[in-house]
Parts: sequence; structure tokens; C-alpha cells
Amino acid sequence: MENPVSKLKLDAWYMVVISVCTAIFLASAAGLLPNLPTKPTLLISLGGIFLGLGEWKNHPLRTHIQEVWGQRFMGQGYKRKFSPTGTALCLLGIYLVGKGLWDLI
Repeated sequence: MENPVSKLKLDAWYMVVISVCTAIFLASAAGLLPNLPTKPTLLISLGGIFLGLGEWKNHPLRTHIQEVWGQRFMGQGYKRKFSPTGTALCLLGIYLVGKGLWDLI
């Protein structure tokens, strides 16, 4: 059986944020981070997860085909595109991170 982490593609910053925040969230929820306050840590990491998911939704794979001098060229990329769902997830993430930081103060 292969390690599932070896197939994980972290090719964008928002995917890294999701992975790191998920690990911190699970570790904090399991009580493995006793030096950190639990509630703010959970809020900040959960906010990071939602922020990453929102940005992932706002960066769909887009294919562009262009014809120049009789030849076709195809390009692919993850250009940002507005999505109401993605924006709502980003706003929820920003709120949770802010709430967690406010609880630390």
C-alpha cells in the first residue's frame, strides 16, 4: 500500500494552506499542542482551511486555445475567476482567522 501523502499535489499556495491548517487543526483538536490555546488555534486553522478552499474554488483550471499564423496553441492555467461560493468561503475564512486572532489578544 502506497503512502497517500506521496500523491498529494501541492502546486499552489492555497493547497499548502489547506494542508498545513488541516494538520494544525487535527493536532490541536487531539490535544497534541498543549502550549497553544485551543480555541484560538482551532479558529485560526479552520479559517485557514476555509480561506484555502475559497481560493481553490476561485482558481479553476482554464484552457485557452489561440490560433496564430495558421497554427493552434493551447495553454492551461489556474487564472483567478470570481465565484460567489469561493468568495463566501474566503470571507468566512477571514472572519474565523480574525476571530481567532482577536481571542488571542
